[in-house]
Amino acid sequence: MTEDATMKDESAEDTKPTTEEEAPAPPPVPPLEAAALRLDRLLGGSGKDKDPHALLHSYTNPAKVVRKWLGTSSGAAGNAKVEDIQAAAHKLLDPAGPSAKGRSLLISPEQAATATTTMDVDEDGKGEKASPYLSTASSREVESWLLSLAVRLLWRDGKMQEALDLAQKGIDILLAHIEEASLKITSVSVLSAASLFPLLARMYRLRSLVAESLNDPSTSAMLLADMTKAHKMAALRRDVDSQATLLNSMLRDLLRNSQGTK
Repeated sequence: MTEDATMKDESAEDTKPTTEEEAPAPPPVPPLEAAALRLDRLLGGSGKDKDPHALLHSYTNPAKVVRKWLGTSSGAAGNAKVEDIQAAAHKLLDPAGPSAKGRSLLISPEQAATATTTMDVDEDGKGEKASPYLSTASSREVESWLLSLAVRLLWRDGKMQEALDLAQKGIDILLAHIEEASLKITSVSVLSAASLFPLLARMYRLRSLVAESLNDPSTSAMLLADMTKAHKMAALRRDVDSQATLLNSMLRDLLRNSQGTK
């Protein structure tokens, strides 16, 4: 009887489900994508678009949120390679969304040919799956961040003219986003624009560093005039990040030029 009971217990243990043990672990999220998804959550997104009026209650100081996030994401940014930036842009930025222009500058031609649509019909054909891309709460911010990483890589590789051109395109894209937000006279739009200010300042700083490395007098003179105008505009929209960065860059430029004339 004891042997029969033991055999029954062993057979019962053999038939226990082992689903949890056999379930494969999900693949790790690449560092750049993980950082972008964290910003999406911080700015009120959740992997899908929300009512824009709900974003007003999600955060009250978006510039501070982005500033802090840039610091915590420096490790992932510092180790990023060109392939990592391309993969993140391809996966996170909607080719038909507000960040389409920056996305096209970042991804490879092969990735552009395999772009997917924003919404896919589900298996039953009765509904739609949620967008696989970032929500509108953070797509422009991540677009600008990835562009700045690409500029920095070009600069480090000694491709100064390419870095300068991409930095200027990144600044133009950011200013277009800010101008678009300013046309909507709601408090939500003001908050949304403010989250771009630290990223615009970052792009201005990178452009100045690239210009210093390029060491072209005509380029420096052109950028100085542009920085003077940009500083005035930053003061009007109360963009303290860009004001401080531009002022520092102009002073560095004047000091460098004065030392060169001695």
